[in-house]
Amino acid sequence: MFTLIKKNKNNPLFLWFVFLFIVLVVYGKTTANYFVSDDWHFLWLAKDTSWSWKIFATNYEGGNIGGSYNPILIILYKIFFPFFGLKSSTYHFLSLLLHTTNGFLVYHIARKIFDVIKLSSQKSWAIMAAILFLLWPTHAEIINWIAAWPHLWMTTFYLSSLLFYFKYKDSQRAKHFFLSVLFFTLALFTKEVAISLPFVILIWKAYLQSVKKEKYNFSLKNLGVYFGTLAIFLALRYKFIGLLFGYYGKKSLGISVGDWAGNLGAFVSDFFTFGYLREIFFKVWYHHLETVAIVVLISFATYFYWTLIKRKYDYGIIILTFLLTIAPTLPLGLHRMTFAGERYLYLPSVFAIIFLVALLSRRDWGYKYKFFVVAGLLFLCTMVLSYKNFVWQNSSEISRQIVASYKELNLETNQKLISVGLPDNLLGAELFRNNLQQALELNYPDSYPQITHLPIYTQLNPNNKNENLLTWRQDRVGWFAESVDGGYVVTGQTSITISGIYFELWNYNYQNYTANTIRLMPHADIIDSILSGDTKILTYDKGKLKIVE
Repeated sequence: MFTLIKKNKNNPLFLWFVFLFIVLVVYGKTTANYFVSDDWHFLWLAKDTSWSWKIFATNYEGGNIGGSYNPILIILYKIFFPFFGLKSSTYHFLSLLLHTTNGFLVYHIARKIFDVIKLSSQKSWAIMAAILFLLWPTHAEIINWIAAWPHLWMTTFYLSSLLFYFKYKDSQRAKHFFLSVLFFTLALFTKEVAISLPFVILIWKAYLQSVKKEKYNFSLKNLGVYFGTLAIFLALRYKFIGLLFGYYGKKSLGISVGDWAGNLGAFVSDFFTFGYLREIFFKVWYHHLETVAIVVLISFATYFYWTLIKRKYDYGIIILTFLLTIAPTLPLGLHRMTFAGERYLYLPSVFAIIFLVALLSRRDWGYKYKFFVVAGLLFLCTMVLSYKNFVWQNSSEISRQIVASYKELNLETNQKLISVGLPDNLLGAELFRNNLQQALELNYPDSYPQITHLPIYTQLNPNNKNENLLTWRQDRVGWFAESVDGGYVVTGQTSITISGIYFELWNYNYQNYTANTIRLMPHADIIDSILSGDTKILTYDKGKLKIVE
């Protein structure tokens, strides 16, 4: 393959098609996947949101309180929905094209960075960095889940902006600077985590001028354009959704160094272990967070001290770039028990992979040894990725079963339902934590129900995905739903009242957010409505929707 690439090295389009071929070989089956979870929400927004300037004056759901401010994201969904409709394969194929393009951008950025740090055989190692990026197993979620488009598109815009920044550094052509700022703006208005880019450009400017002693015409005025764009974005975000630095599930930043350092350790662990040690890591995190945070902080401090003492500034700048790109996601963290949340590693992995390739290229090992290391790593990545894709394919089939099973219930139009115990995920592959209502509205526009959704879910795995998980029984004040085998298959909030329905999760494991019993206690009028049949309890059983009798 490398020989073929070298023969066509002056044809960028050829290299893009090589990357596309690799992506299709590994991810091709994902085009058959169905929609899951939040996919339906974004499709519903694309259908129901009107073309208007108000897209820029609300959160992504059309409201003005909380949420995320992602107007470009909604525009993207609205552009493609009229053409793609409910054909999931088209959205997945576009994801593959975007991932291919991101790999192509990684190749060009790696070449720029390898040129700056004076790496030998820059083109070959840049190709290797791109291929590793395309195959890195933590990217399964972002490729298989349409609702992860914010991170996928944002990374395309982010890397394009950074690439044009490097081009402007070399050419001093105004159009490169304009394109860099334009793509940065698109990245910001697609997903907020792009806020790190001005800081990335700042440290590279400082590195090139102070360490590399380059004659550098990128002035503070140029840099100010990026920070000015960021300031305008934050001001608009605050004006239209009432949050300045608030994030998912939080109205304020809530700085917690210990939590953030612990989450950083989790991200690094996930990058190197592909998520397989996540459960073990979070068990330690749960019981010894302060120790984990101290170890993480000392480790990075020691590393940066070593780069200063040994004058390994190039290794330091790449890792610092990695830390800046991952910083906006540190308050969020990862799911403690599954592969969920890997999308947050998509952009940071660019620089982690470039760092690994730079490290490998400078080892005094000999060509054959390096070849076997690279081949072994690629084989490992492919095998792990194949398994994760398989999990998502299983999740997709269950989602298809659930949506199709609705018509088997033979319910009247606008039937009132209370959804309880829908499947949250399958080993991290999303299912129906949210948005069954939107899924049914889109698929059954003439006969969809009215669902009151309770945040109580069941967790699936390959062994129980089509099994009976809960046994229901009624008493004088409500209903019990108990795990069939006593296992911890229920997840969600411990207790809350929603729309007059109070529930509790019993025998709750706070470490893993799971329980084995649901205690459902609706208000008296709702109990009467359920007993009369005006309202029904909807749950999940043996791979399908089921009405609790």
